[in-house]
Amino acid sequence: MSTTIVSLVVTILWILGVLKLYRRVTNLKTNKNLGALPPGPASWPLIGNLPEVLLCKLSFRWVHRFMKKMKTDIACIRVRNTHIIPVLCPEIAREIYKKQDAIFSARPLTLGTQETSGGYLTPIFSPCNDQWKKMRKMLISEVVSPARVKWLHDKRAEEGDNLVFYVQNQYKANKSVNLRLVTRHYSANVSRRMFLGRRNFGKGMPDGGPGPEEVEHVEAIFIFIKHLFAFCISDYLPPFLAGLDLDGQLKLVRHANSVIRKYHDPVIHERMRQWRSGQRKDMDDILDVFITLKNPSGHPFLTDDEIRYQLA
Repeated sequence: MSTTIVSLVVTILWILGVLKLYRRVTNLKTNKNLGALPPGPASWPLIGNLPEVLLCKLSFRWVHRFMKKMKTDIACIRVRNTHIIPVLCPEIAREIYKKQDAIFSARPLTLGTQETSGGYLTPIFSPCNDQWKKMRKMLISEVVSPARVKWLHDKRAEEGDNLVFYVQNQYKANKSVNLRLVTRHYSANVSRRMFLGRRNFGKGMPDGGPGPEEVEHVEAIFIFIKHLFAFCISDYLPPFLAGLDLDGQLKLVRHANSVIRKYHDPVIHERMRQWRSGQRKDMDDILDVFITLKNPSGHPFLTDDEIRYQLA
């Protein structure tokens, strides 16, 4: 009995070994037919160039230094089982886009975009799936349509007037105008007016400038923008190690998300309560549009979380 079991185990192991060897030989032939990978730095077993990337705070500088040293416009850097192909030459980049269009048309799944979109609920960051099709169709018909843009004209004009009012007050007070502050907060004011129906989350400033709440809100938005699709080492780690947040990016994104949620969620939840209780009957902004959208069966078209993250 024991001899039979041992023979069976040995046979199974032998078969698995043959299959593994066959697969390795097949892969070698396939890779040979496809051509060699671009030149790259010597890598460590299993982890690739992960140590070099971690040791350099700005990983792109290490990549540029290596490519300059190698005198190449295209390279291959392995991080675990992922091959990263940096390209400096526009002609090479154009050819890659032509031949690999299907790959580049799909958005990558990253921890930063997952955190920002509430698990890929918004069409900007979602891969091409049913959720993306649903949200894209809604945005085209209900948000960026010519009729909706015209409907929100007065809100944009009002923020333009407030911008002139603020600059004039700075001039009268003999103060310099910080163009970075002005352009940032004008854009944010227009967005808040169109989406949430308000300019300020707090009392605002008498001169028309942003209050401390608006400053914190805009800073959080720009933290989001800075880290969207940025190179994050956690995206290349196994799922059970991704939470280590080795480069600290995930912590920054989560903090920015908590700040935005702190200001957005009370406004959104209060507006939902008003519509569901019948207290509010007229639409005034995009948030009202999202809440009142219905599907063919008469139920809300968007879930509460879809509304929350679409307005982030």
